Amino acid sequence: MALPWFRVKAWLGASGLVVGIIGMALQRRVLVVVAVGLLAMAFLVRLAEKKSS
Repeated sequence: MALPWFRVKAWLGASGLVVGIIGMALQRRVLVVVAVGLLAMAFLVRLAEKKSS
């Protein structure tokens, strides 16, 4: 059974967006860095999806 790539990408992207907005609103650089990391992971999952198909 293949991994549900869309769900993984959606969760990582949405989580990154929410954490980034909260980090900017609260002016917490750590949260913004975590958000960038989540969005980077969503991009890497996208690349892994393309290589596996």
